[in-house]
Amino acid sequence: MIERLDHVVIGVQDLDAAIETYRRLGFEVAPGGRHTGLGTHNALVRFGLDYIELLAIYDEAEAVRSGPGQFMAEYLRDRPGALLGFAVASDDLEQELARGSSPDVGYWPGQPFAMQRVRPDGHVLSWRLLVPGQHTWRRPWPFLIQWDTPDQQRLTWDGIGQHPNGVRGVGGLRVAARDVSAVGGIYAAQLGLAVTSSGVALPNCPIELVQSEGDHEGLVQVSLRVQHHDASHDWFARHGIELDERSAIPPERSLGAQLVLCA
Repeated sequence: MIERLDHVVIGVQDLDAAIETYRRLGFEVAPGGRHTGLGTHNALVRFGLDYIELLAIYDEAEAVRSGPGQFMAEYLRDRPGALLGFAVASDDLEQELARGSSPDVGYWPGQPFAMQRVRPDGHVLSWRLLVPGQHTWRRPWPFLIQWDTPDQQRLTWDGIGQHPNGVRGVGGLRVAARDVSAVGGIYAAQLGLAVTSSGVALPNCPIELVQSEGDHEGLVQVSLRVQHHDASHDWFARHGIELDERSAIPPERSLGAQLVLCA
């Protein structure tokens, strides 16, 4: 069963530079560690069980051998960063696998596989993934994660960030699709989520499905829930960051990611 949004992935060219960039935006950012055998490493902006992952490649040859890393390397070649995708948490990947595929739009669940990440303090986190269609970067559906490491243990090791900008969590996602109806069917049939005229009712994070422009699909905007809207606006203004009329952080300040503040 799909339980919640787990995390949003922002791919970046340079992890150290991205950490500093997001700290300047008022986020507490913690180095995460390296993904064993995949050539990638990350840093986390944690709100609770939900978080933003800043993901970069440290060994391109190793990343390309892993499969999804090849797309990521090519996509970020001429970009400092970009929204790549998102993960939803499941308590039973085998159940998700049994829901089947939707080959007409390229959705094949694949098989679950194990991953782990070694934190800078030596603690090892482990989980399993189900990645439809070999990778989900810039596609209109998520990858699925089932954690081996208990939630409370992960929160104890990672800690919940205290973000000076007032952001307290991911409040919603906007996902573009070439065929909104067909993709809505995937969320309903293959992911078991309620789909309405307003989008997908993911328990802790509603997903808005919108028509893509041209061939550009995938995650296009992340709404960030703030504790006090005016206080967050004041924080950004004091630090020389001008939000637009939608309360969006300028993409050039967030490495290309569309991040919008919401109540």
